[in-house]
Amino acid sequence: MLLRGCTCTDSFMCVLLWLSLLGTVGVGASFGNLSLSLAPQSIVVTFGENVTFTIEANGYTAVPMEVQFYQPAEVLSNQTVAFAEGWHNGSTPILVQPSKQGRFIVKPRVEPSRVVDESRLFVMIKVAMYQPLIIVSLLIGWTYTACWSAGYYPQIWLNYRRKSVVGLSFDFLYINIVGHVCYVVFNAFLYWNSYVENEYFRRHPFGLNPVIGNDIGFAMHAVFGTGFTILQCRMYDTGGNSVSTPAKAIISIYMMIITITFSAAALRLMHWLDFLYIMSYIKLSTTMIKYFPQAYMNYRRKSTEGFEILNRLLDLAGGLFGILQMVINAWNFDDWRSIGGDPVKFGLGIFSILFDLVFMFQHYILYRKPKPRKHVEYPLYEQANKM
Repeated sequence: MLLRGCTCTDSFMCVLLWLSLLGTVGVGASFGNLSLSLAPQSIVVTFGENVTFTIEANGYTAVPMEVQFYQPAEVLSNQTVAFAEGWHNGSTPILVQPSKQGRFIVKPRVEPSRVVDESRLFVMIKVAMYQPLIIVSLLIGWTYTACWSAGYYPQIWLNYRRKSVVGLSFDFLYINIVGHVCYVVFNAFLYWNSYVENEYFRRHPFGLNPVIGNDIGFAMHAVFGTGFTILQCRMYDTGGNSVSTPAKAIISIYMMIITITFSAAALRLMHWLDFLYIMSYIKLSTTMIKYFPQAYMNYRRKSTEGFEILNRLLDLAGGLFGILQMVINAWNFDDWRSIGGDPVKFGLGIFSILFDLVFMFQHYILYRKPKPRKHVEYPLYEQANKM
């Protein structure tokens, strides 16, 4: 039946409009399409300090509902935010005052349940004892990042000054750049690709994206520094040095693993997140083996000439500052489990520091070059001999 006052075309458009409204208010309303989120999802606060986060609502709910905040007791008291039936587009502040150090996850309960998607409806609050230590930790973080970033340039400058790369292991460089490229791919896709990020959240319901913008910048800078050094190896005197057969075999195995897993992900035989995990494992493995060729070369030559020790000193300083930051954060947030929370990363940091010490022992003690003795003239003594 046509609507009064409407043409056939107008009636058809009116019917479509009513169907769309029924789909929104009728069918959709039975499940609800209200979107709820907490912002920000990660908060750092000092013990005893008030902090506010917001619950943001956007969409329509067909039934009245409540969002109840009551756990954990160390962070907040019972608070309830009610939403009446209808459309909502706004935010509601939630004020909390933590009463204990630590790391807490605030996960509200929605009544009635299964009205909205609650998978990411949480906020992580890290409560520190002292605000100045947060600033100190931040400064230490920038310090070790600067040390690690600057560590590439002393070797580049030494190569340029000598117009030679004799004494520098090509195996070290080529294995290193494979790891850095894999690290760039891992960080970039996990940071920018929402499909991969959603899969990560599905596997880690209370996790936050582990990659931040600084990670991508640092990884790309590492590729640049190592790649520029490899370019110097093409320009300057090598002394017959080249990539060894074992190193070529290792790199070939890496390339084979990357090709197979990439193909499996492209054919949907595995998730792209798993492919990125494999890229990160390759990065970790290169860190474990890349130092051996350079240490062996120094041993074989009985010299560290051509290998700039300053880059290892900067790497050692960065590693020690990194451990210091972890200890300060663990004490300030009363979260000593955070040190062992990523044993692979912590173990590789210790591993790099140990090799830095090995290189320092080779340079300053084992293969130390004696300083040239200056010729000192003694005029009176020489005149006496002539007489």
